[in-house]
Amino acid sequence: MRRAPAKTTEMPRAEDRPRRIITAATSLFSRYGFRRTSVDLIATEAGVAKPTIYAHFADKEAVFLAVCADVCEDFLARAEAASRAPGAIEERLAAVLSAKFTYLYELVHRSPHAQELLDSQGRLGADVVQKADRAFHRLVTSLLEEATQAGEIAPKQVGLAPGAVASLLMRCAHGAAYDATSVGSHARHLAEMVRVIIAGLRG
Repeated sequence: MRRAPAKTTEMPRAEDRPRRIITAATSLFSRYGFRRTSVDLIATEAGVAKPTIYAHFADKEAVFLAVCADVCEDFLARAEAASRAPGAIEERLAAVLSAKFTYLYELVHRSPHAQELLDSQGRLGADVVQKADRAFHRLVTSLLEEATQAGEIAPKQVGLAPGAVASLLMRCAHGAAYDATSVGSHARHLAEMVRVIIAGLRG
């Protein structure tokens, strides 16, 4: 009987290593928090040598900042795709908001170290997160402006411009985690909230 060939572990290509490191760090920060996640743990999870981490990132703080930037790029890309999907305005808005807020709920808020991660984000990644939030606000505002021009909604009737409605939706979306027990229930909370707000804007 022939033996199966021994498995070999391939070293990641140089261009793949930063991505592997960020992916590994994202998982570890969620599982263990910022303080308990060491560079050694990240190297093991990513399947790279510890010096490889330092070849791409100055320290653990730099890895965390890269994770913040990667998460922001990811939810902005998801939200952009959702904004272009067909459907009524409330469906598209719910999908856009879910692309950010449900995604972050799953990634951060369900972690037992959520508060520590948010504190670390505020300390290390505030500029990155604020820039992404501004881009997200512009995207939601643009979607509302299109719906206004198409006659789907009339925000002026409640004394609000599309940008103000976008801010309102984002503030409400922060509260969608209240009483949420799963990713699905979080997304439903967002959809319900959007339906009520859009119904008010239709008059």
